[in-house]
Amino acid sequence: MFGISSVGPVVYWRPHGGRRHALWPPELPRAGQTRETVCGGTITLADPSEVDWLDPTCEFCMAKARELRDARERGPE
Repeated sequence: MFGISSVGPVVYWRPHGGRRHALWPPELPRAGQTRETVCGGTITLADPSEVDWLDPTCEFCMAKARELRDARERGPE
């Protein structure tokens, strides 16, 4: 599991396979990379088109991104 940083994005978003998926930071997503999604998939990134960003969001990735955002806002426990 990745730690929660107090700076920078909680996750990065990239469309893939008809859904927008969250990717773990801190590495900025770039076309050609193979990355693990927050929902546990492994994808090879491509440059998304403007239309790709209209894909629905993966529900698991969104729920986890919200959880991470909320944990960041609460601060260290």
